[in-house]
Amino acid sequence: MDPVTHGLTGALIAQTGFSRRLGAYSTLAMAAVAMFPDVDIIYRLESLPTYIENHRGLSHSFVGILGSGILLGAILGRIDKKRRYLAWITACWVALLSHQVLDLVTSYGTQILYPFNMNRYYLDWVFIVDFFLSGILILSLMLCRKIPGQSERKAKLGLMLATGYILFCAANHYLALHQLTRSARANGIPFQSAAAVPQPLLPLIWSGILDGGDFFYQKQLWSFEQPQPPFEVYNKLSGSIFEQKARNSELGELYFWFARYPVVKEYVQNRQHIVEI
Repeated sequence: MDPVTHGLTGALIAQTGFSRRLGAYSTLAMAAVAMFPDVDIIYRLESLPTYIENHRGLSHSFVGILGSGILLGAILGRIDKKRRYLAWITACWVALLSHQVLDLVTSYGTQILYPFNMNRYYLDWVFIVDFFLSGILILSLMLCRKIPGQSERKAKLGLMLATGYILFCAANHYLALHQLTRSARANGIPFQSAAAVPQPLLPLIWSGILDGGDFFYQKQLWSFEQPQPPFEVYNKLSGSIFEQKARNSELGELYFWFARYPVVKEYVQNRQHIVEI
């Protein structure tokens, strides 16, 4: 999820009662803490491959959330005149957990079990920038400011609406998968697995992808409508010695670890054999 939505979520969570207990500045603090896991953007300063390898890694894992929650909570507790360390650590854990949850519902993949497991987990429910979700959060925060006496109730209602929207996207995802696999069977397309990847602007449009073993089949679809042929067909692997050399390179291994649907294209250019992955 984008950093702005993370920050808005942290600020709205603060309005559910944390700001009353910890002070008005807790809203800004929890907004910043909710964005903190994306501090791993510093890896981009070294190189793009280093960033790809480490983004949504340690700082987004349960281990990272546990440690950074204690660290950030201790810092905020030290600044707090009443030294409410436990309360601040709890607030930080909640804000950090919201970051992890919002990243999980996207398609990028989050290493929540790092360093014990390097797998990237994703739910494919919401596009990484969703204006409807961000709009719900912004509107809820505006209502909290406009009606201070009812801010906690408005904030809780806003979080409920945001959760409801995410569940709506989840239901559409399930429906899109059903439509995709139904179309594949009806048209005799063999597949090992299927995915419906959310697309920008509208939570009813999905990119349907079928893993057919040697090929990927892709088709954009509406969640309420069965997609019809033709499907775009992509060659997964060529099996050539050149492809194998590319796969075994450092960048090749990183890409095949990161990419969910890697495809291969080979051609000769200026007497060089080019392998595009």
